[in-house]
Amino acid sequence: MNILILTHSYPDENNTWRGAFIRDQARALSLSHNVKVVYFKVDYSHLAPFTGYKYIQKSKGFLTEFVVTTGRSLPVINQLKYLYNSYKFICDQILDKERIDIIHSHLSYPAGFLGTIIQKIKKIPCVITEHSWIRKHFRSPVHKICVLYAVRNCSCIVAVSEALKSDIRLFTDNRIMVVNNVIKAERFTITHRQTTNRINLGILGGMNTNRKGIDVLLKALALIPDRDIQLHIGGDGLLFDHYKKSALELGISGKCTFYGQIMPDRVTEFYSLLDIYVLASRDETFGVVVIEAMASGLPVISTKCGGPEEIVIPENGILVEIENENEMADAISYMSENLESYDKVAIKKYAEEKFGQKAFLKNISKVYEKVLLNPKSRISL
Repeated sequence: MNILILTHSYPDENNTWRGAFIRDQARALSLSHNVKVVYFKVDYSHLAPFTGYKYIQKSKGFLTEFVVTTGRSLPVINQLKYLYNSYKFICDQILDKERIDIIHSHLSYPAGFLGTIIQKIKKIPCVITEHSWIRKHFRSPVHKICVLYAVRNCSCIVAVSEALKSDIRLFTDNRIMVVNNVIKAERFTITHRQTTNRINLGILGGMNTNRKGIDVLLKALALIPDRDIQLHIGGDGLLFDHYKKSALELGISGKCTFYGQIMPDRVTEFYSLLDIYVLASRDETFGVVVIEAMASGLPVISTKCGGPEEIVIPENGILVEIENENEMADAISYMSENLESYDKVAIKKYAEEKFGQKAFLKNISKVYEKVLLNPKSRISL
């Protein structure tokens, strides 16, 4: 099958984390299909309203990636130029040269909107995988109109969790199927714990907002003064110094190690330091770090923030209420005392069987089959 993936979020030389989960899906798909990824972006470094697009291309196996760049234009016009140039590239360089069976857009806007427009004009079914709560796309009335058009008129919507499916259902009666995010489980390895009384906790996440709940985790750690715990914190952002200051004020700076940004090729090394992974988020549509940690054999403590409630089970972790440092502290204490009861090998097997590449390919293939059998939207499933 020939699949065209559209996205405005994808790893590049400036941001190795952005859209990494989309690249993981593309790589998994390329194991069984011919996949072309069009990653389109705007060059904001200077004003260039009269330029067209430029692109670079690289291929490996059955995966071809195009990075399409549009010059910055004036406000409002910039979005139109961005969409038009991306559309023109897709038609000129791909659709006019070869057959595409399915367009697979990631996120409702702009890729989902663009894919749905192409579906209408070129009669190629468009599937949209949504990763975010729909309201987060409503940055303006125009954005809202474009998002609603996409989710109501594409051939099918894929939600990464049941929680996200319920959110999308508030805005459309289109068909929605759930396909979880994917990991390459063999990339992650189990590290057996050394004989020591110290418990190593870890958390990874951006720090531009407090959405990841690092502030709550710091408060929880302060509630466990008598236990030998080291908290490993990976990530960077606007609140980095604020969190370091908070740890000092809470009297736990000696128990916290701040690493700054962890590059993707060092993530497995980060997990190898840990005994327990903690997700303290206020909201998550899925939680890729949770399944990465499990693929490393780690039990997980997570807040009930959306997607993780469908991942964490008693055999591999504990769920606690969001913004509740007391529950978080109790969960850390309990898991620390009962760490040997969690089977690392079984936890990794669970992650691989449910979220590995084979599982993803099986589930996404069902979506494609249903869409190709009947590409019209609003079919009850």
